[in-house]
Amino acid sequence: MYYWNTKALAHELAEDTLSKQHYKNYYLAAALVVSVVYYYGMYSPYSDARVIGVEAVLTLLIMLIGIQRTYQANGGDQGIHFLNRITALSFPILMQTTVAGIVFGIVLLAIYQYFGLADAVFDIWYEWCVSAFTIFLQILFFTRLIAYMKRVATHTI
Repeated sequence: MYYWNTKALAHELAEDTLSKQHYKNYYLAAALVVSVVYYYGMYSPYSDARVIGVEAVLTLLIMLIGIQRTYQANGGDQGIHFLNRITALSFPILMQTTVAGIVFGIVLLAIYQYFGLADAVFDIWYEWCVSAFTIFLQILFFTRLIAYMKRVATHTI
């Protein structure tokens, strides 16, 4: 199972050498990572309803477009193993974007606390910064997923 090496995983997917158990493991691992991120989000919710609304609309739009383009990158209706491929590829890409999100969050929090911005004007923008980076990570996730899916489908990995 590849936790980080997306290129090696894509090669195995293109060669169709993964077992059913591998696909199950990727699905399980991705579900666990998504659940951890979800519960973290519940632990530290946004307080500004505008941030929640904007992020929700953009997230749904990114998912709609991202999944459709990933399906097309796999060959559309003529593509094979779409669900297996998207599930397996999602895991290492999700791990990488989650780590990037955690690093960004720690840096942003350190800046926020170091400069004592709790009562500053920046306090209003803190949630917007986090939300903007979350949207950026979602776009990055789907961009990478689409690129790898296309390479797997065309066996150019």
